[in-house]
Amino acid sequence: MALQQGEIEVVCGALEAWCAETSTTLDSPDGRDAATVMLGLYKTGHDTKVSILEAMRRVNGN
Repeated sequence: MALQQGEIEVVCGALEAWCAETSTTLDSPDGRDAATVMLGLYKTGHDTKVSILEAMRRVNGN
């Protein structure tokens, strides 16, 4: 899946916020898993940082 620069910024922004919120290192197994999940969320219509983070919180039961 090829992303445009703006799309990358949305996903990366959400990933950075999630990592800070959960005290997870980006370059860790959990950080990489989160990146994979967030890309999937983006592909299924969560196209803003807020939307991705809300969906991640639901996935994690928060």
